[in-house]
Amino acid sequence: MALRNSRDRVKPSKDAGNGQRRGELHAEGRFPDRDDFNLMKVDWGAGRQLDPELLALRFARLLRDVGSVPDRPVSDSSWIFDAGVDDVDTSKVAAQLWSPLMDSQLRWSMKVEDGLTAIARAVARTRWDHRRLSETERSRFNGALQAAYASGRYQGWADVHSDMSHRMHTMEHAGGPVGTQRFLPWHRTYVYALEQTLRTYEPNLRIPYWDYANDHDRPDWVWQPPNVQRGTPGARGGSLPTQATVDGILLKQTYTDFTLGLEFDAHNDVHNWCNGTITDPVTAAKDPIFWLLHANVDRIWDRWQLTHSGTPNLVGADAALDPFRYVVPASVADIAILGYMYI
Repeated sequence: MALRNSRDRVKPSKDAGNGQRRGELHAEGRFPDRDDFNLMKVDWGAGRQLDPELLALRFARLLRDVGSVPDRPVSDSSWIFDAGVDDVDTSKVAAQLWSPLMDSQLRWSMKVEDGLTAIARAVARTRWDHRRLSETERSRFNGALQAAYASGRYQGWADVHSDMSHRMHTMEHAGGPVGTQRFLPWHRTYVYALEQTLRTYEPNLRIPYWDYANDHDRPDWVWQPPNVQRGTPGARGGSLPTQATVDGILLKQTYTDFTLGLEFDAHNDVHNWCNGTITDPVTAAKDPIFWLLHANVDRIWDRWQLTHSGTPNLVGADAALDPFRYVVPASVADIAILGYMYI
């Protein structure tokens, strides 16, 4: 992101309430203050740079999805030579030979353009590691959570996860084998839905993720609702995966093997390690740390998707990601299309 002059920045107002962002354009020449410095760090801090390798993989996936450039179609043009020279309609010849080619190439080009546009927009709406957030960004995130909680909307979304009939886990009472296939697309949709709710209070907000394989401190800076308990991490079992564990999961070749590895070895154990409200599947989403944990699960899945083509094996009613109307796994297969990205 290009460094802008401090006079072109929008400075957050110190009296912005209820998580709402306000500001006014700085027109006067002056030395930057601490707020300006925090915004500068967001723009050009070393920890906020795009990963060229991940972008290259995302472009490669786009080309894999749209396919190669269409070849010139083979058409039956014998009628041209059967007709007399005076009978040949040159415009008809051109249409016969070139329309199919142009149509197919145009459709291909439009798919590529749409994909590149989606990636460009997603880059501007990145979900960051929570450790890279500024204090202002943390405050805005907590403010949005508190506003959603005060309105009852947060509890409404938390209650959705309490209903195991949605079959979103590999558990006997929560879907079994079907739950394995639904686990990742269902939770991607779930986190996205809560994010959209929070954005009604803080339009530029993105849910951060907790990279627990490299960050062994529970993100307790996240607001704790009055009905949420956070016990001593690790006191009741569970463990945090190592990066080697996550790397091993990313090497799984099938969607099912990958999902089982991620769900049990880099998800369930983390819930249990955290201890407290988040440990019970029925109450887990009441603790806002849940969303950072699952944003990281989603990030790991996205990383696997960039180099693997496996998808959930779901048909019929099993493919409907209730209670999200009209959403199936294919609807949420590409986070760039959903409008966000991970760095």
